[in-house]
Parts: sequence; C-alpha cells; structure tokens
Amino acid sequence: MKKVINIFSLVALLVFTVSCDDFSTDLNVDNFENPNDDILTSDPVALSATADGIIRSLFLASHSYNSPAPAFATMADISTASWGNFGMRDTSSEPRVAWNNTSAYAYQYITNTYFGAMYSQLSDANTLAFAVQNGTEFDNPEKIMTLARFAQAVSIAQLAIVFDQVWLSDENGVVAGPGLEGSSDYATAMAFALDKLDEAISIATANGITFDETVIPGGAGANAVKYMNSLGARYLVSNVRNSTQKAAIDWNRVLNYAQNGITEDFEILMDDVTWYDLIPKTYLVLPGWARVDMRIVNMMDPNTPDYWEDDVNFQAESTSDDARLATDYQYLSSNNFRPERGIYHYSSYRYSRYDDYITFWTINVTEYSKSENDMYMAEAMAHLGNVQGAADVINAGTRVTRGNLPPVAADLAAVKDAIHYERMVEFQFTAPYIGFCEMRKEDLLQPGTLLHFPVPGKALEAIPAENYTFGGTTGVPGEDYSIGGWRN
Repeated sequence: MKKVINIFSLVALLVFTVSCDDFSTDLNVDNFENPNDDILTSDPVALSATADGIIRSLFLASHSYNSPAPAFATMADISTASWGNFGMRDTSSEPRVAWNNTSAYAYQYITNTYFGAMYSQLSDANTLAFAVQNGTEFDNPEKIMTLARFAQAVSIAQLAIVFDQVWLSDENGVVAGPGLEGSSDYATAMAFALDKLDEAISIATANGITFDETVIPGGAGANAVKYMNSLGARYLVSNVRNSTQKAAIDWNRVLNYAQNGITEDFEILMDDVTWYDLIPKTYLVLPGWARVDMRIVNMMDPNTPDYWEDDVNFQAESTSDDARLATDYQYLSSNNFRPERGIYHYSSYRYSRYDDYITFWTINVTEYSKSENDMYMAEAMAHLGNVQGAADVINAGTRVTRGNLPPVAADLAAVKDAIHYERMVEFQFTAPYIGFCEMRKEDLLQPGTLLHFPVPGKALEAIPAENYTFGGTTGVPGEDYSIGGWRN
C-alpha cells in the first residue's frame, strides 16, 4: 500500500527541527509536539484565540522575508537586487540556474520556512473545524467555522501557487493524492482550496459574519465576504504555469468572484508589533534594498531602456504620460549594487508609494486593491468576449483616475495590454506574488526561470524521498521552468 505522509509530523519536523532516524508515515501516530487532540478540541477559549489570530499568522508567513516572495519579485523582473539576501541574487542571476534544493544551501529557508508555516496554519484550521464539527461550545461557531474554512483555503492555495506538489487535508483527515507520498498536483490543490473558500463565503454570507478588529485591524474586516470573493479571483488567475493553461481558466468563475469582490481598497492597520509587512512593503521598497526593475520604468517611458547594459554608467530621469511615475516612483541618479554581480541588476528607480509606511510604520496599508479586483473582472470579460465591458472597467479605474492616461479602446489586444500594464505599474507591491504570477501565466519570465519551487529539500529528507529541483534546464520545459521570456 502506498505510504502517505503524516503532514502534522512533517510540520513538527520542519518547525521544531526534530531529528529522527525513522520518519513515520503512520497517519495515526500521536503528535507529541502539541497537546492531546481531545484537549485542543474541547477548550473554546483557547481555540477562539487561535481562530482570531489565524489570518494574522497567514499574513505574516506570506509577507515574511523567510518566504519565496522576495525571490519571486526579482525572478519576475518586477524588483531587482544584487544582494544575496532572501535568495534574490541566486534566483535572478542571468542566465537563470536551477534552484539549490539541498538542506545545506544558505537560502533554503525561504521555501522550507514557508512550507512549514503554511502547513502549521492548515493544522490549526483543521483543528478548529474539527472542534466545531464535534460540538465544542463556541459563542459563535459560525465565525469559527468561517475562519477555519478561510484558513484551510488560503494555506492550501498559497502552497499551490508556490510549489509543484501539495499534501491535502482537512478536519476529516488526509486527502491522499496520486503523487509523491500521497501529494496532489498544484491544480488539484487549488480546486480543493477554492471549495473550502466557497464554503467560507457561504457560511459567512448566511450568518452575517465579518472579521472584527481582533481578526483584521483597520476596519476592512467588515467586508470579509467581498474580500474572500476577491481572493477567489486572484487564486484562479494566479495558479496557472503558462499561457496554455491560462486559456483553460474558468473565466466565468473568475468573473463571478470579481463581481462579488471588494469595491474599495482592502486595508490592514500595521502596528509594527503584531502586524507588519516585510515583503513587499519594506525590503522591496526601503532605500538601499531592492529597486524597481528597468522593465517597469520602460513600460511607463519607452524612451528609457528596459535593460541596463554593461557599458552604461548613468540613466537620465525618465518622463512619462503616466502620472504615477512621479507619484509612486523615485528617481535615483546612482547605483549601490555590486557591478561584479551583474550590471543588469542596476536600476534608476525605487518604489516610493509606501514611503509613509516605512516612515511611520503604524498606518493602514493596502493588502488587496480595488484595481487588482477590477483587472480580474476585466480580464474575465475579455476572455468571455465582452471586450467593451472590459474596456469600460479599465477606463473607470486607476489607468485613468491615477495614471491620467487616455481611455483604452475596446480592442482585445489593447485591453489585454492595459490589464498587464496595470498589474505591473499600479499594484504589484500590494501583496506577494502578483507580479510573478502575471509574468508566469503570460510566458514572460526569462528563460530558465523556475515556474514553481520543488518540495523543500529538508522535507524530502524527512520523508525520505529523492531530492529534485527546477530551473535552468532542469524539469519539464514550459511546465517547471520558463521557455518564454519578455526579452525574446
């Protein structure tokens, strides 16, 4: 019989660095790293506290520099940096090379820590759902179940976007797949996640559930149902690995999510103690760290080169019809990156839109912009044949209201270009992975760029299973690493 990983033992190994000679795959082995399950599922006070903090835990894991987010930004040529921190230099080197998936690699933590964090939150979500299912006396069991389903959805969806394989589970146990030790592919995992998200939406809608200040500070939690719908649109569009898969997206479902999504920016109050945005709003914008890739500047000013050539020492300040070049970007006349690591890392701009955040640290910041939701709506309309409707959505949004650009014509190619432009220029720094996922689905990642990470080497050692990786020329072309590229 095929062995199936005990996900919770695997998480214990990754999070607590437990060493063992014989990694058990018995699904019924007790987890000695945590209290007895009977206690966990019978204490409504402790479980309610876990529920109130679970969205924060998911947010911090996704926005951490101990995650793939910085590497994804530089691999996508959204941000640029020659610094080795967070694996940025290694993953954005040219030509692209395979990801070092050994547990000894200095930057393996960006996948290993993230992998463990997502499964840890999934474990908590499953415990919450199990408690409700088994009659634990919560003051508001519908709220607890909404949060449990939401966290199940987000943790699995985030794993699907990042990794090639995902182990699925819920309160009823492990859902064994056909892959490595019972794993499922990323498409199956996303379908599983969206089913959980739909359940969360249904429960919240039927019971008037909102996320109060203890769950999401800043007031946006009142729009919980709209936020979850917007996440559904983001996840559906973000999970594909190439343009062929893009054509197979259920665009009717995307449109339904987006039309029921947010109607104003979804903001979260950062307090710099329990809530803080390290990536992208700190280390991808803080002076001295990452800069905006020249490709983005070139999109706003075609007279500016999209790539810093070796024989260039200086770039003049750019000009653009797009007002956002002046409001959201800061010109820099010199570079502090190390030239021996590649002049192609150089850039003359940083992203300045969040300077208030990195100055005061205790303000509301946008986690999901209305513009992002609008672009999913417009993209779905375009794919479904309503090109005029798509143009109308674009022209009512940030392209015109913030960029002061002329309205886009009701032409399919022009509409698609305008959607891509807004994703690159307007909201690529609101949440992790937006730019990478857009470049991935359009076959625009530079050749050799990995399209997803492998299961972390430390996890493979724990199973145990043979190590594998992607990138460069390793993996299946066009499915595991890019064979396209914006410079082609």
